[in-house]
Amino acid sequence: MDLSIILVTFNASPFIRECLCSLIEQAKGIDHEVIVVDNDSRDETCRIIEIEFPQIILIRNPVNLGFAAANNIALRKAKGEFVLMVNPDTRWKSGKLEKAIKFLRDRPKAGGLGARIIQQNGSWQKSFGNFPTLSREFIEAIYLQRFFHRSKILKGIFIYKEKRGTAVVEWVSCTFFLCKKDVLAEVDYLDERYFMYYEDIDLSKKIWKSGKEIYYYPEIEIVHFQISPKIYDNGGSPYLYFHKHFGLGFAKILRYVLMFKFLIRVVIFSTFAIFTRDEAFMEKRGLNKRSLKFHFFEAGKIFKIIQGFGNVVKQSPDKNCHC
Repeated sequence: MDLSIILVTFNASPFIRECLCSLIEQAKGIDHEVIVVDNDSRDETCRIIEIEFPQIILIRNPVNLGFAAANNIALRKAKGEFVLMVNPDTRWKSGKLEKAIKFLRDRPKAGGLGARIIQQNGSWQKSFGNFPTLSREFIEAIYLQRFFHRSKILKGIFIYKEKRGTAVVEWVSCTFFLCKKDVLAEVDYLDERYFMYYEDIDLSKKIWKSGKEIYYYPEIEIVHFQISPKIYDNGGSPYLYFHKHFGLGFAKILRYVLMFKFLIRVVIFSTFAIFTRDEAFMEKRGLNKRSLKFHFFEAGKIFKIIQGFGNVVKQSPDKNCHC
């Protein structure tokens, strides 16, 4: 079999029908299977799949295991030479899946690729970037990368200037990630200690360490119907990432960088909200306030968990998150 398409769902009924139809259409002519792992949805997601897509393999988890663990269930069952992990709140826009598979086949050093992702309003969504470091987190905190996006020194975690054409990058989002299954097996799949967020950055880092490269591949475009999370900045996952790759000391320093980051944003968006009364600024002020409180009050508990390192760093999943 050439390809296994994998989706993880959690209350994804508003999107799943259109997403699966667009994927199945793209996979015509490719020997493939589609595996959906549902993380205990309480809506119509599973019913829609069972009735309208009986050919799809549906795995129903009794609890929400998170994005990484649920993907791993499907990845270990996948029969395809290639695997495509894709979010259920997406729709294929353009590009040929067969061509992307050939791109990877023709490049032995290619470890995987991510697509060009656009939002519902047509704007480009940041979906690739540089591996996190303390300096890059600080650069993000004071918006330097946004203003000096051409700088080779002032690099943040995200890339704010879209690249033209296919390019080698450090990490890509698992909103859409195509790679050989053997590559994932070699790096032991996704790290299940991440409940949600940063698992894709961590995966890209492991693939790079294995001697492979990651590509941004804009010939494929998908639309992502993303809803803002209640925790604005990925909850406790950054602490796990820094503890894993740099040690506990760096993870503790990160706490102060993140508190500084969200304090700045609270001030900025509060000022804009007061003078403009714009609902978007008010929402961002609220999100950043919650994130500031999270890092001030909850980080200590997270450090106790990650010191054990065998435990999963979790945050309460957003009821609107489709992961």
